[in-house]
Amino acid sequence: MAIEQLFCDCEGRLGRFLAQMVGNRQLAEDLLQDTFHDAFRLRDRLAEVENREAWLFGIARNRALSALRSRRRFRAALERLVQRPEPSERDDLELLALRDLLERHLEPDDRALLILRYLYGFDSGELAAMTGRTPEAVRQRLARAKARLIEAAGRGPSPTVQKESDR
Repeated sequence: MAIEQLFCDCEGRLGRFLAQMVGNRQLAEDLLQDTFHDAFRLRDRLAEVENREAWLFGIARNRALSALRSRRRFRAALERLVQRPEPSERDDLELLALRDLLERHLEPDDRALLILRYLYGFDSGELAAMTGRTPEAVRQRLARAKARLIEAAGRGPSPTVQKESDR
C-alpha cells in the first residue's frame, strides 16, 4: 500500500481522532497536515511497519500530545502574566522610553524575548518552551539583543552586565 493510499484511507478517522484529542477543529486540521508531513518524511520506514494504520495514528497521537503540552505551557505563562501587579506611573514612563528603544533597534521576536525575560521574569527554559527553541538558543538571542540595545543606548558593553548564559 502506497503512503498516499494510506492517507486517503485514514484521513477521515484520523481527523476525527485529532479533533477529539485537542478539542479544536482548526488545530486538528493543522495537526493532520503535520501528521501527513511526518509520515511522508518517514515513508522509507513503512515497509518495516506491521500495522500501517496504527503507525499513522501513533504519529498523530504524538502530534496531539505535543500540541496539548504546548497549549498548557502557554496557558500557564499567560496566568503568570495576569497575576503580576500593575506598574506605577514612573514605571509607565520608563517603560515607554524602553519600548521606544526596543522598537527602533530590535525585531519583534527579540523584543518579545527581552520583555518576557526582564519585565516578566521568565527564564530561558520557560522562554524556550514558549518559542520552540532550545534554552541555549534563547540565551544567545537574548545576549545579542542586549548587546544591540547597549550599543544603541550609546554605551559600550559594560563589565557589570551579567551574561545571559550565566543565568
